[in-house]
Amino acid sequence: METNPDQPPPLRHDLTFEITPGGYEIWFSDRIALDRPDLVDACADWLEDQIGVVNLGQIDHATLMADGVLSDELRNDLLAWWREQLSDLYQG
Repeated sequence: METNPDQPPPLRHDLTFEITPGGYEIWFSDRIALDRPDLVDACADWLEDQIGVVNLGQIDHATLMADGVLSDELRNDLLAWWREQLSDLYQG
């Protein structure tokens, strides 16, 4: 498959999840953290309204932290939310 240099790369590895003692962290790529900080803020607002998200914290636009369990359902819902928000970047 040929890539077009004028097109951004597919939305892969832009969200990374890390399980921590007592919770989890969501890490955003520079492409999101630096180019779309408004969407990181909107994501934090969206996450606060989700069941099971406790004590959501944000140090900067690169990381969100929360207490509790990151369920598969929440993870998949979050990925779907980002795909919708960044449909202009997402390929595949």
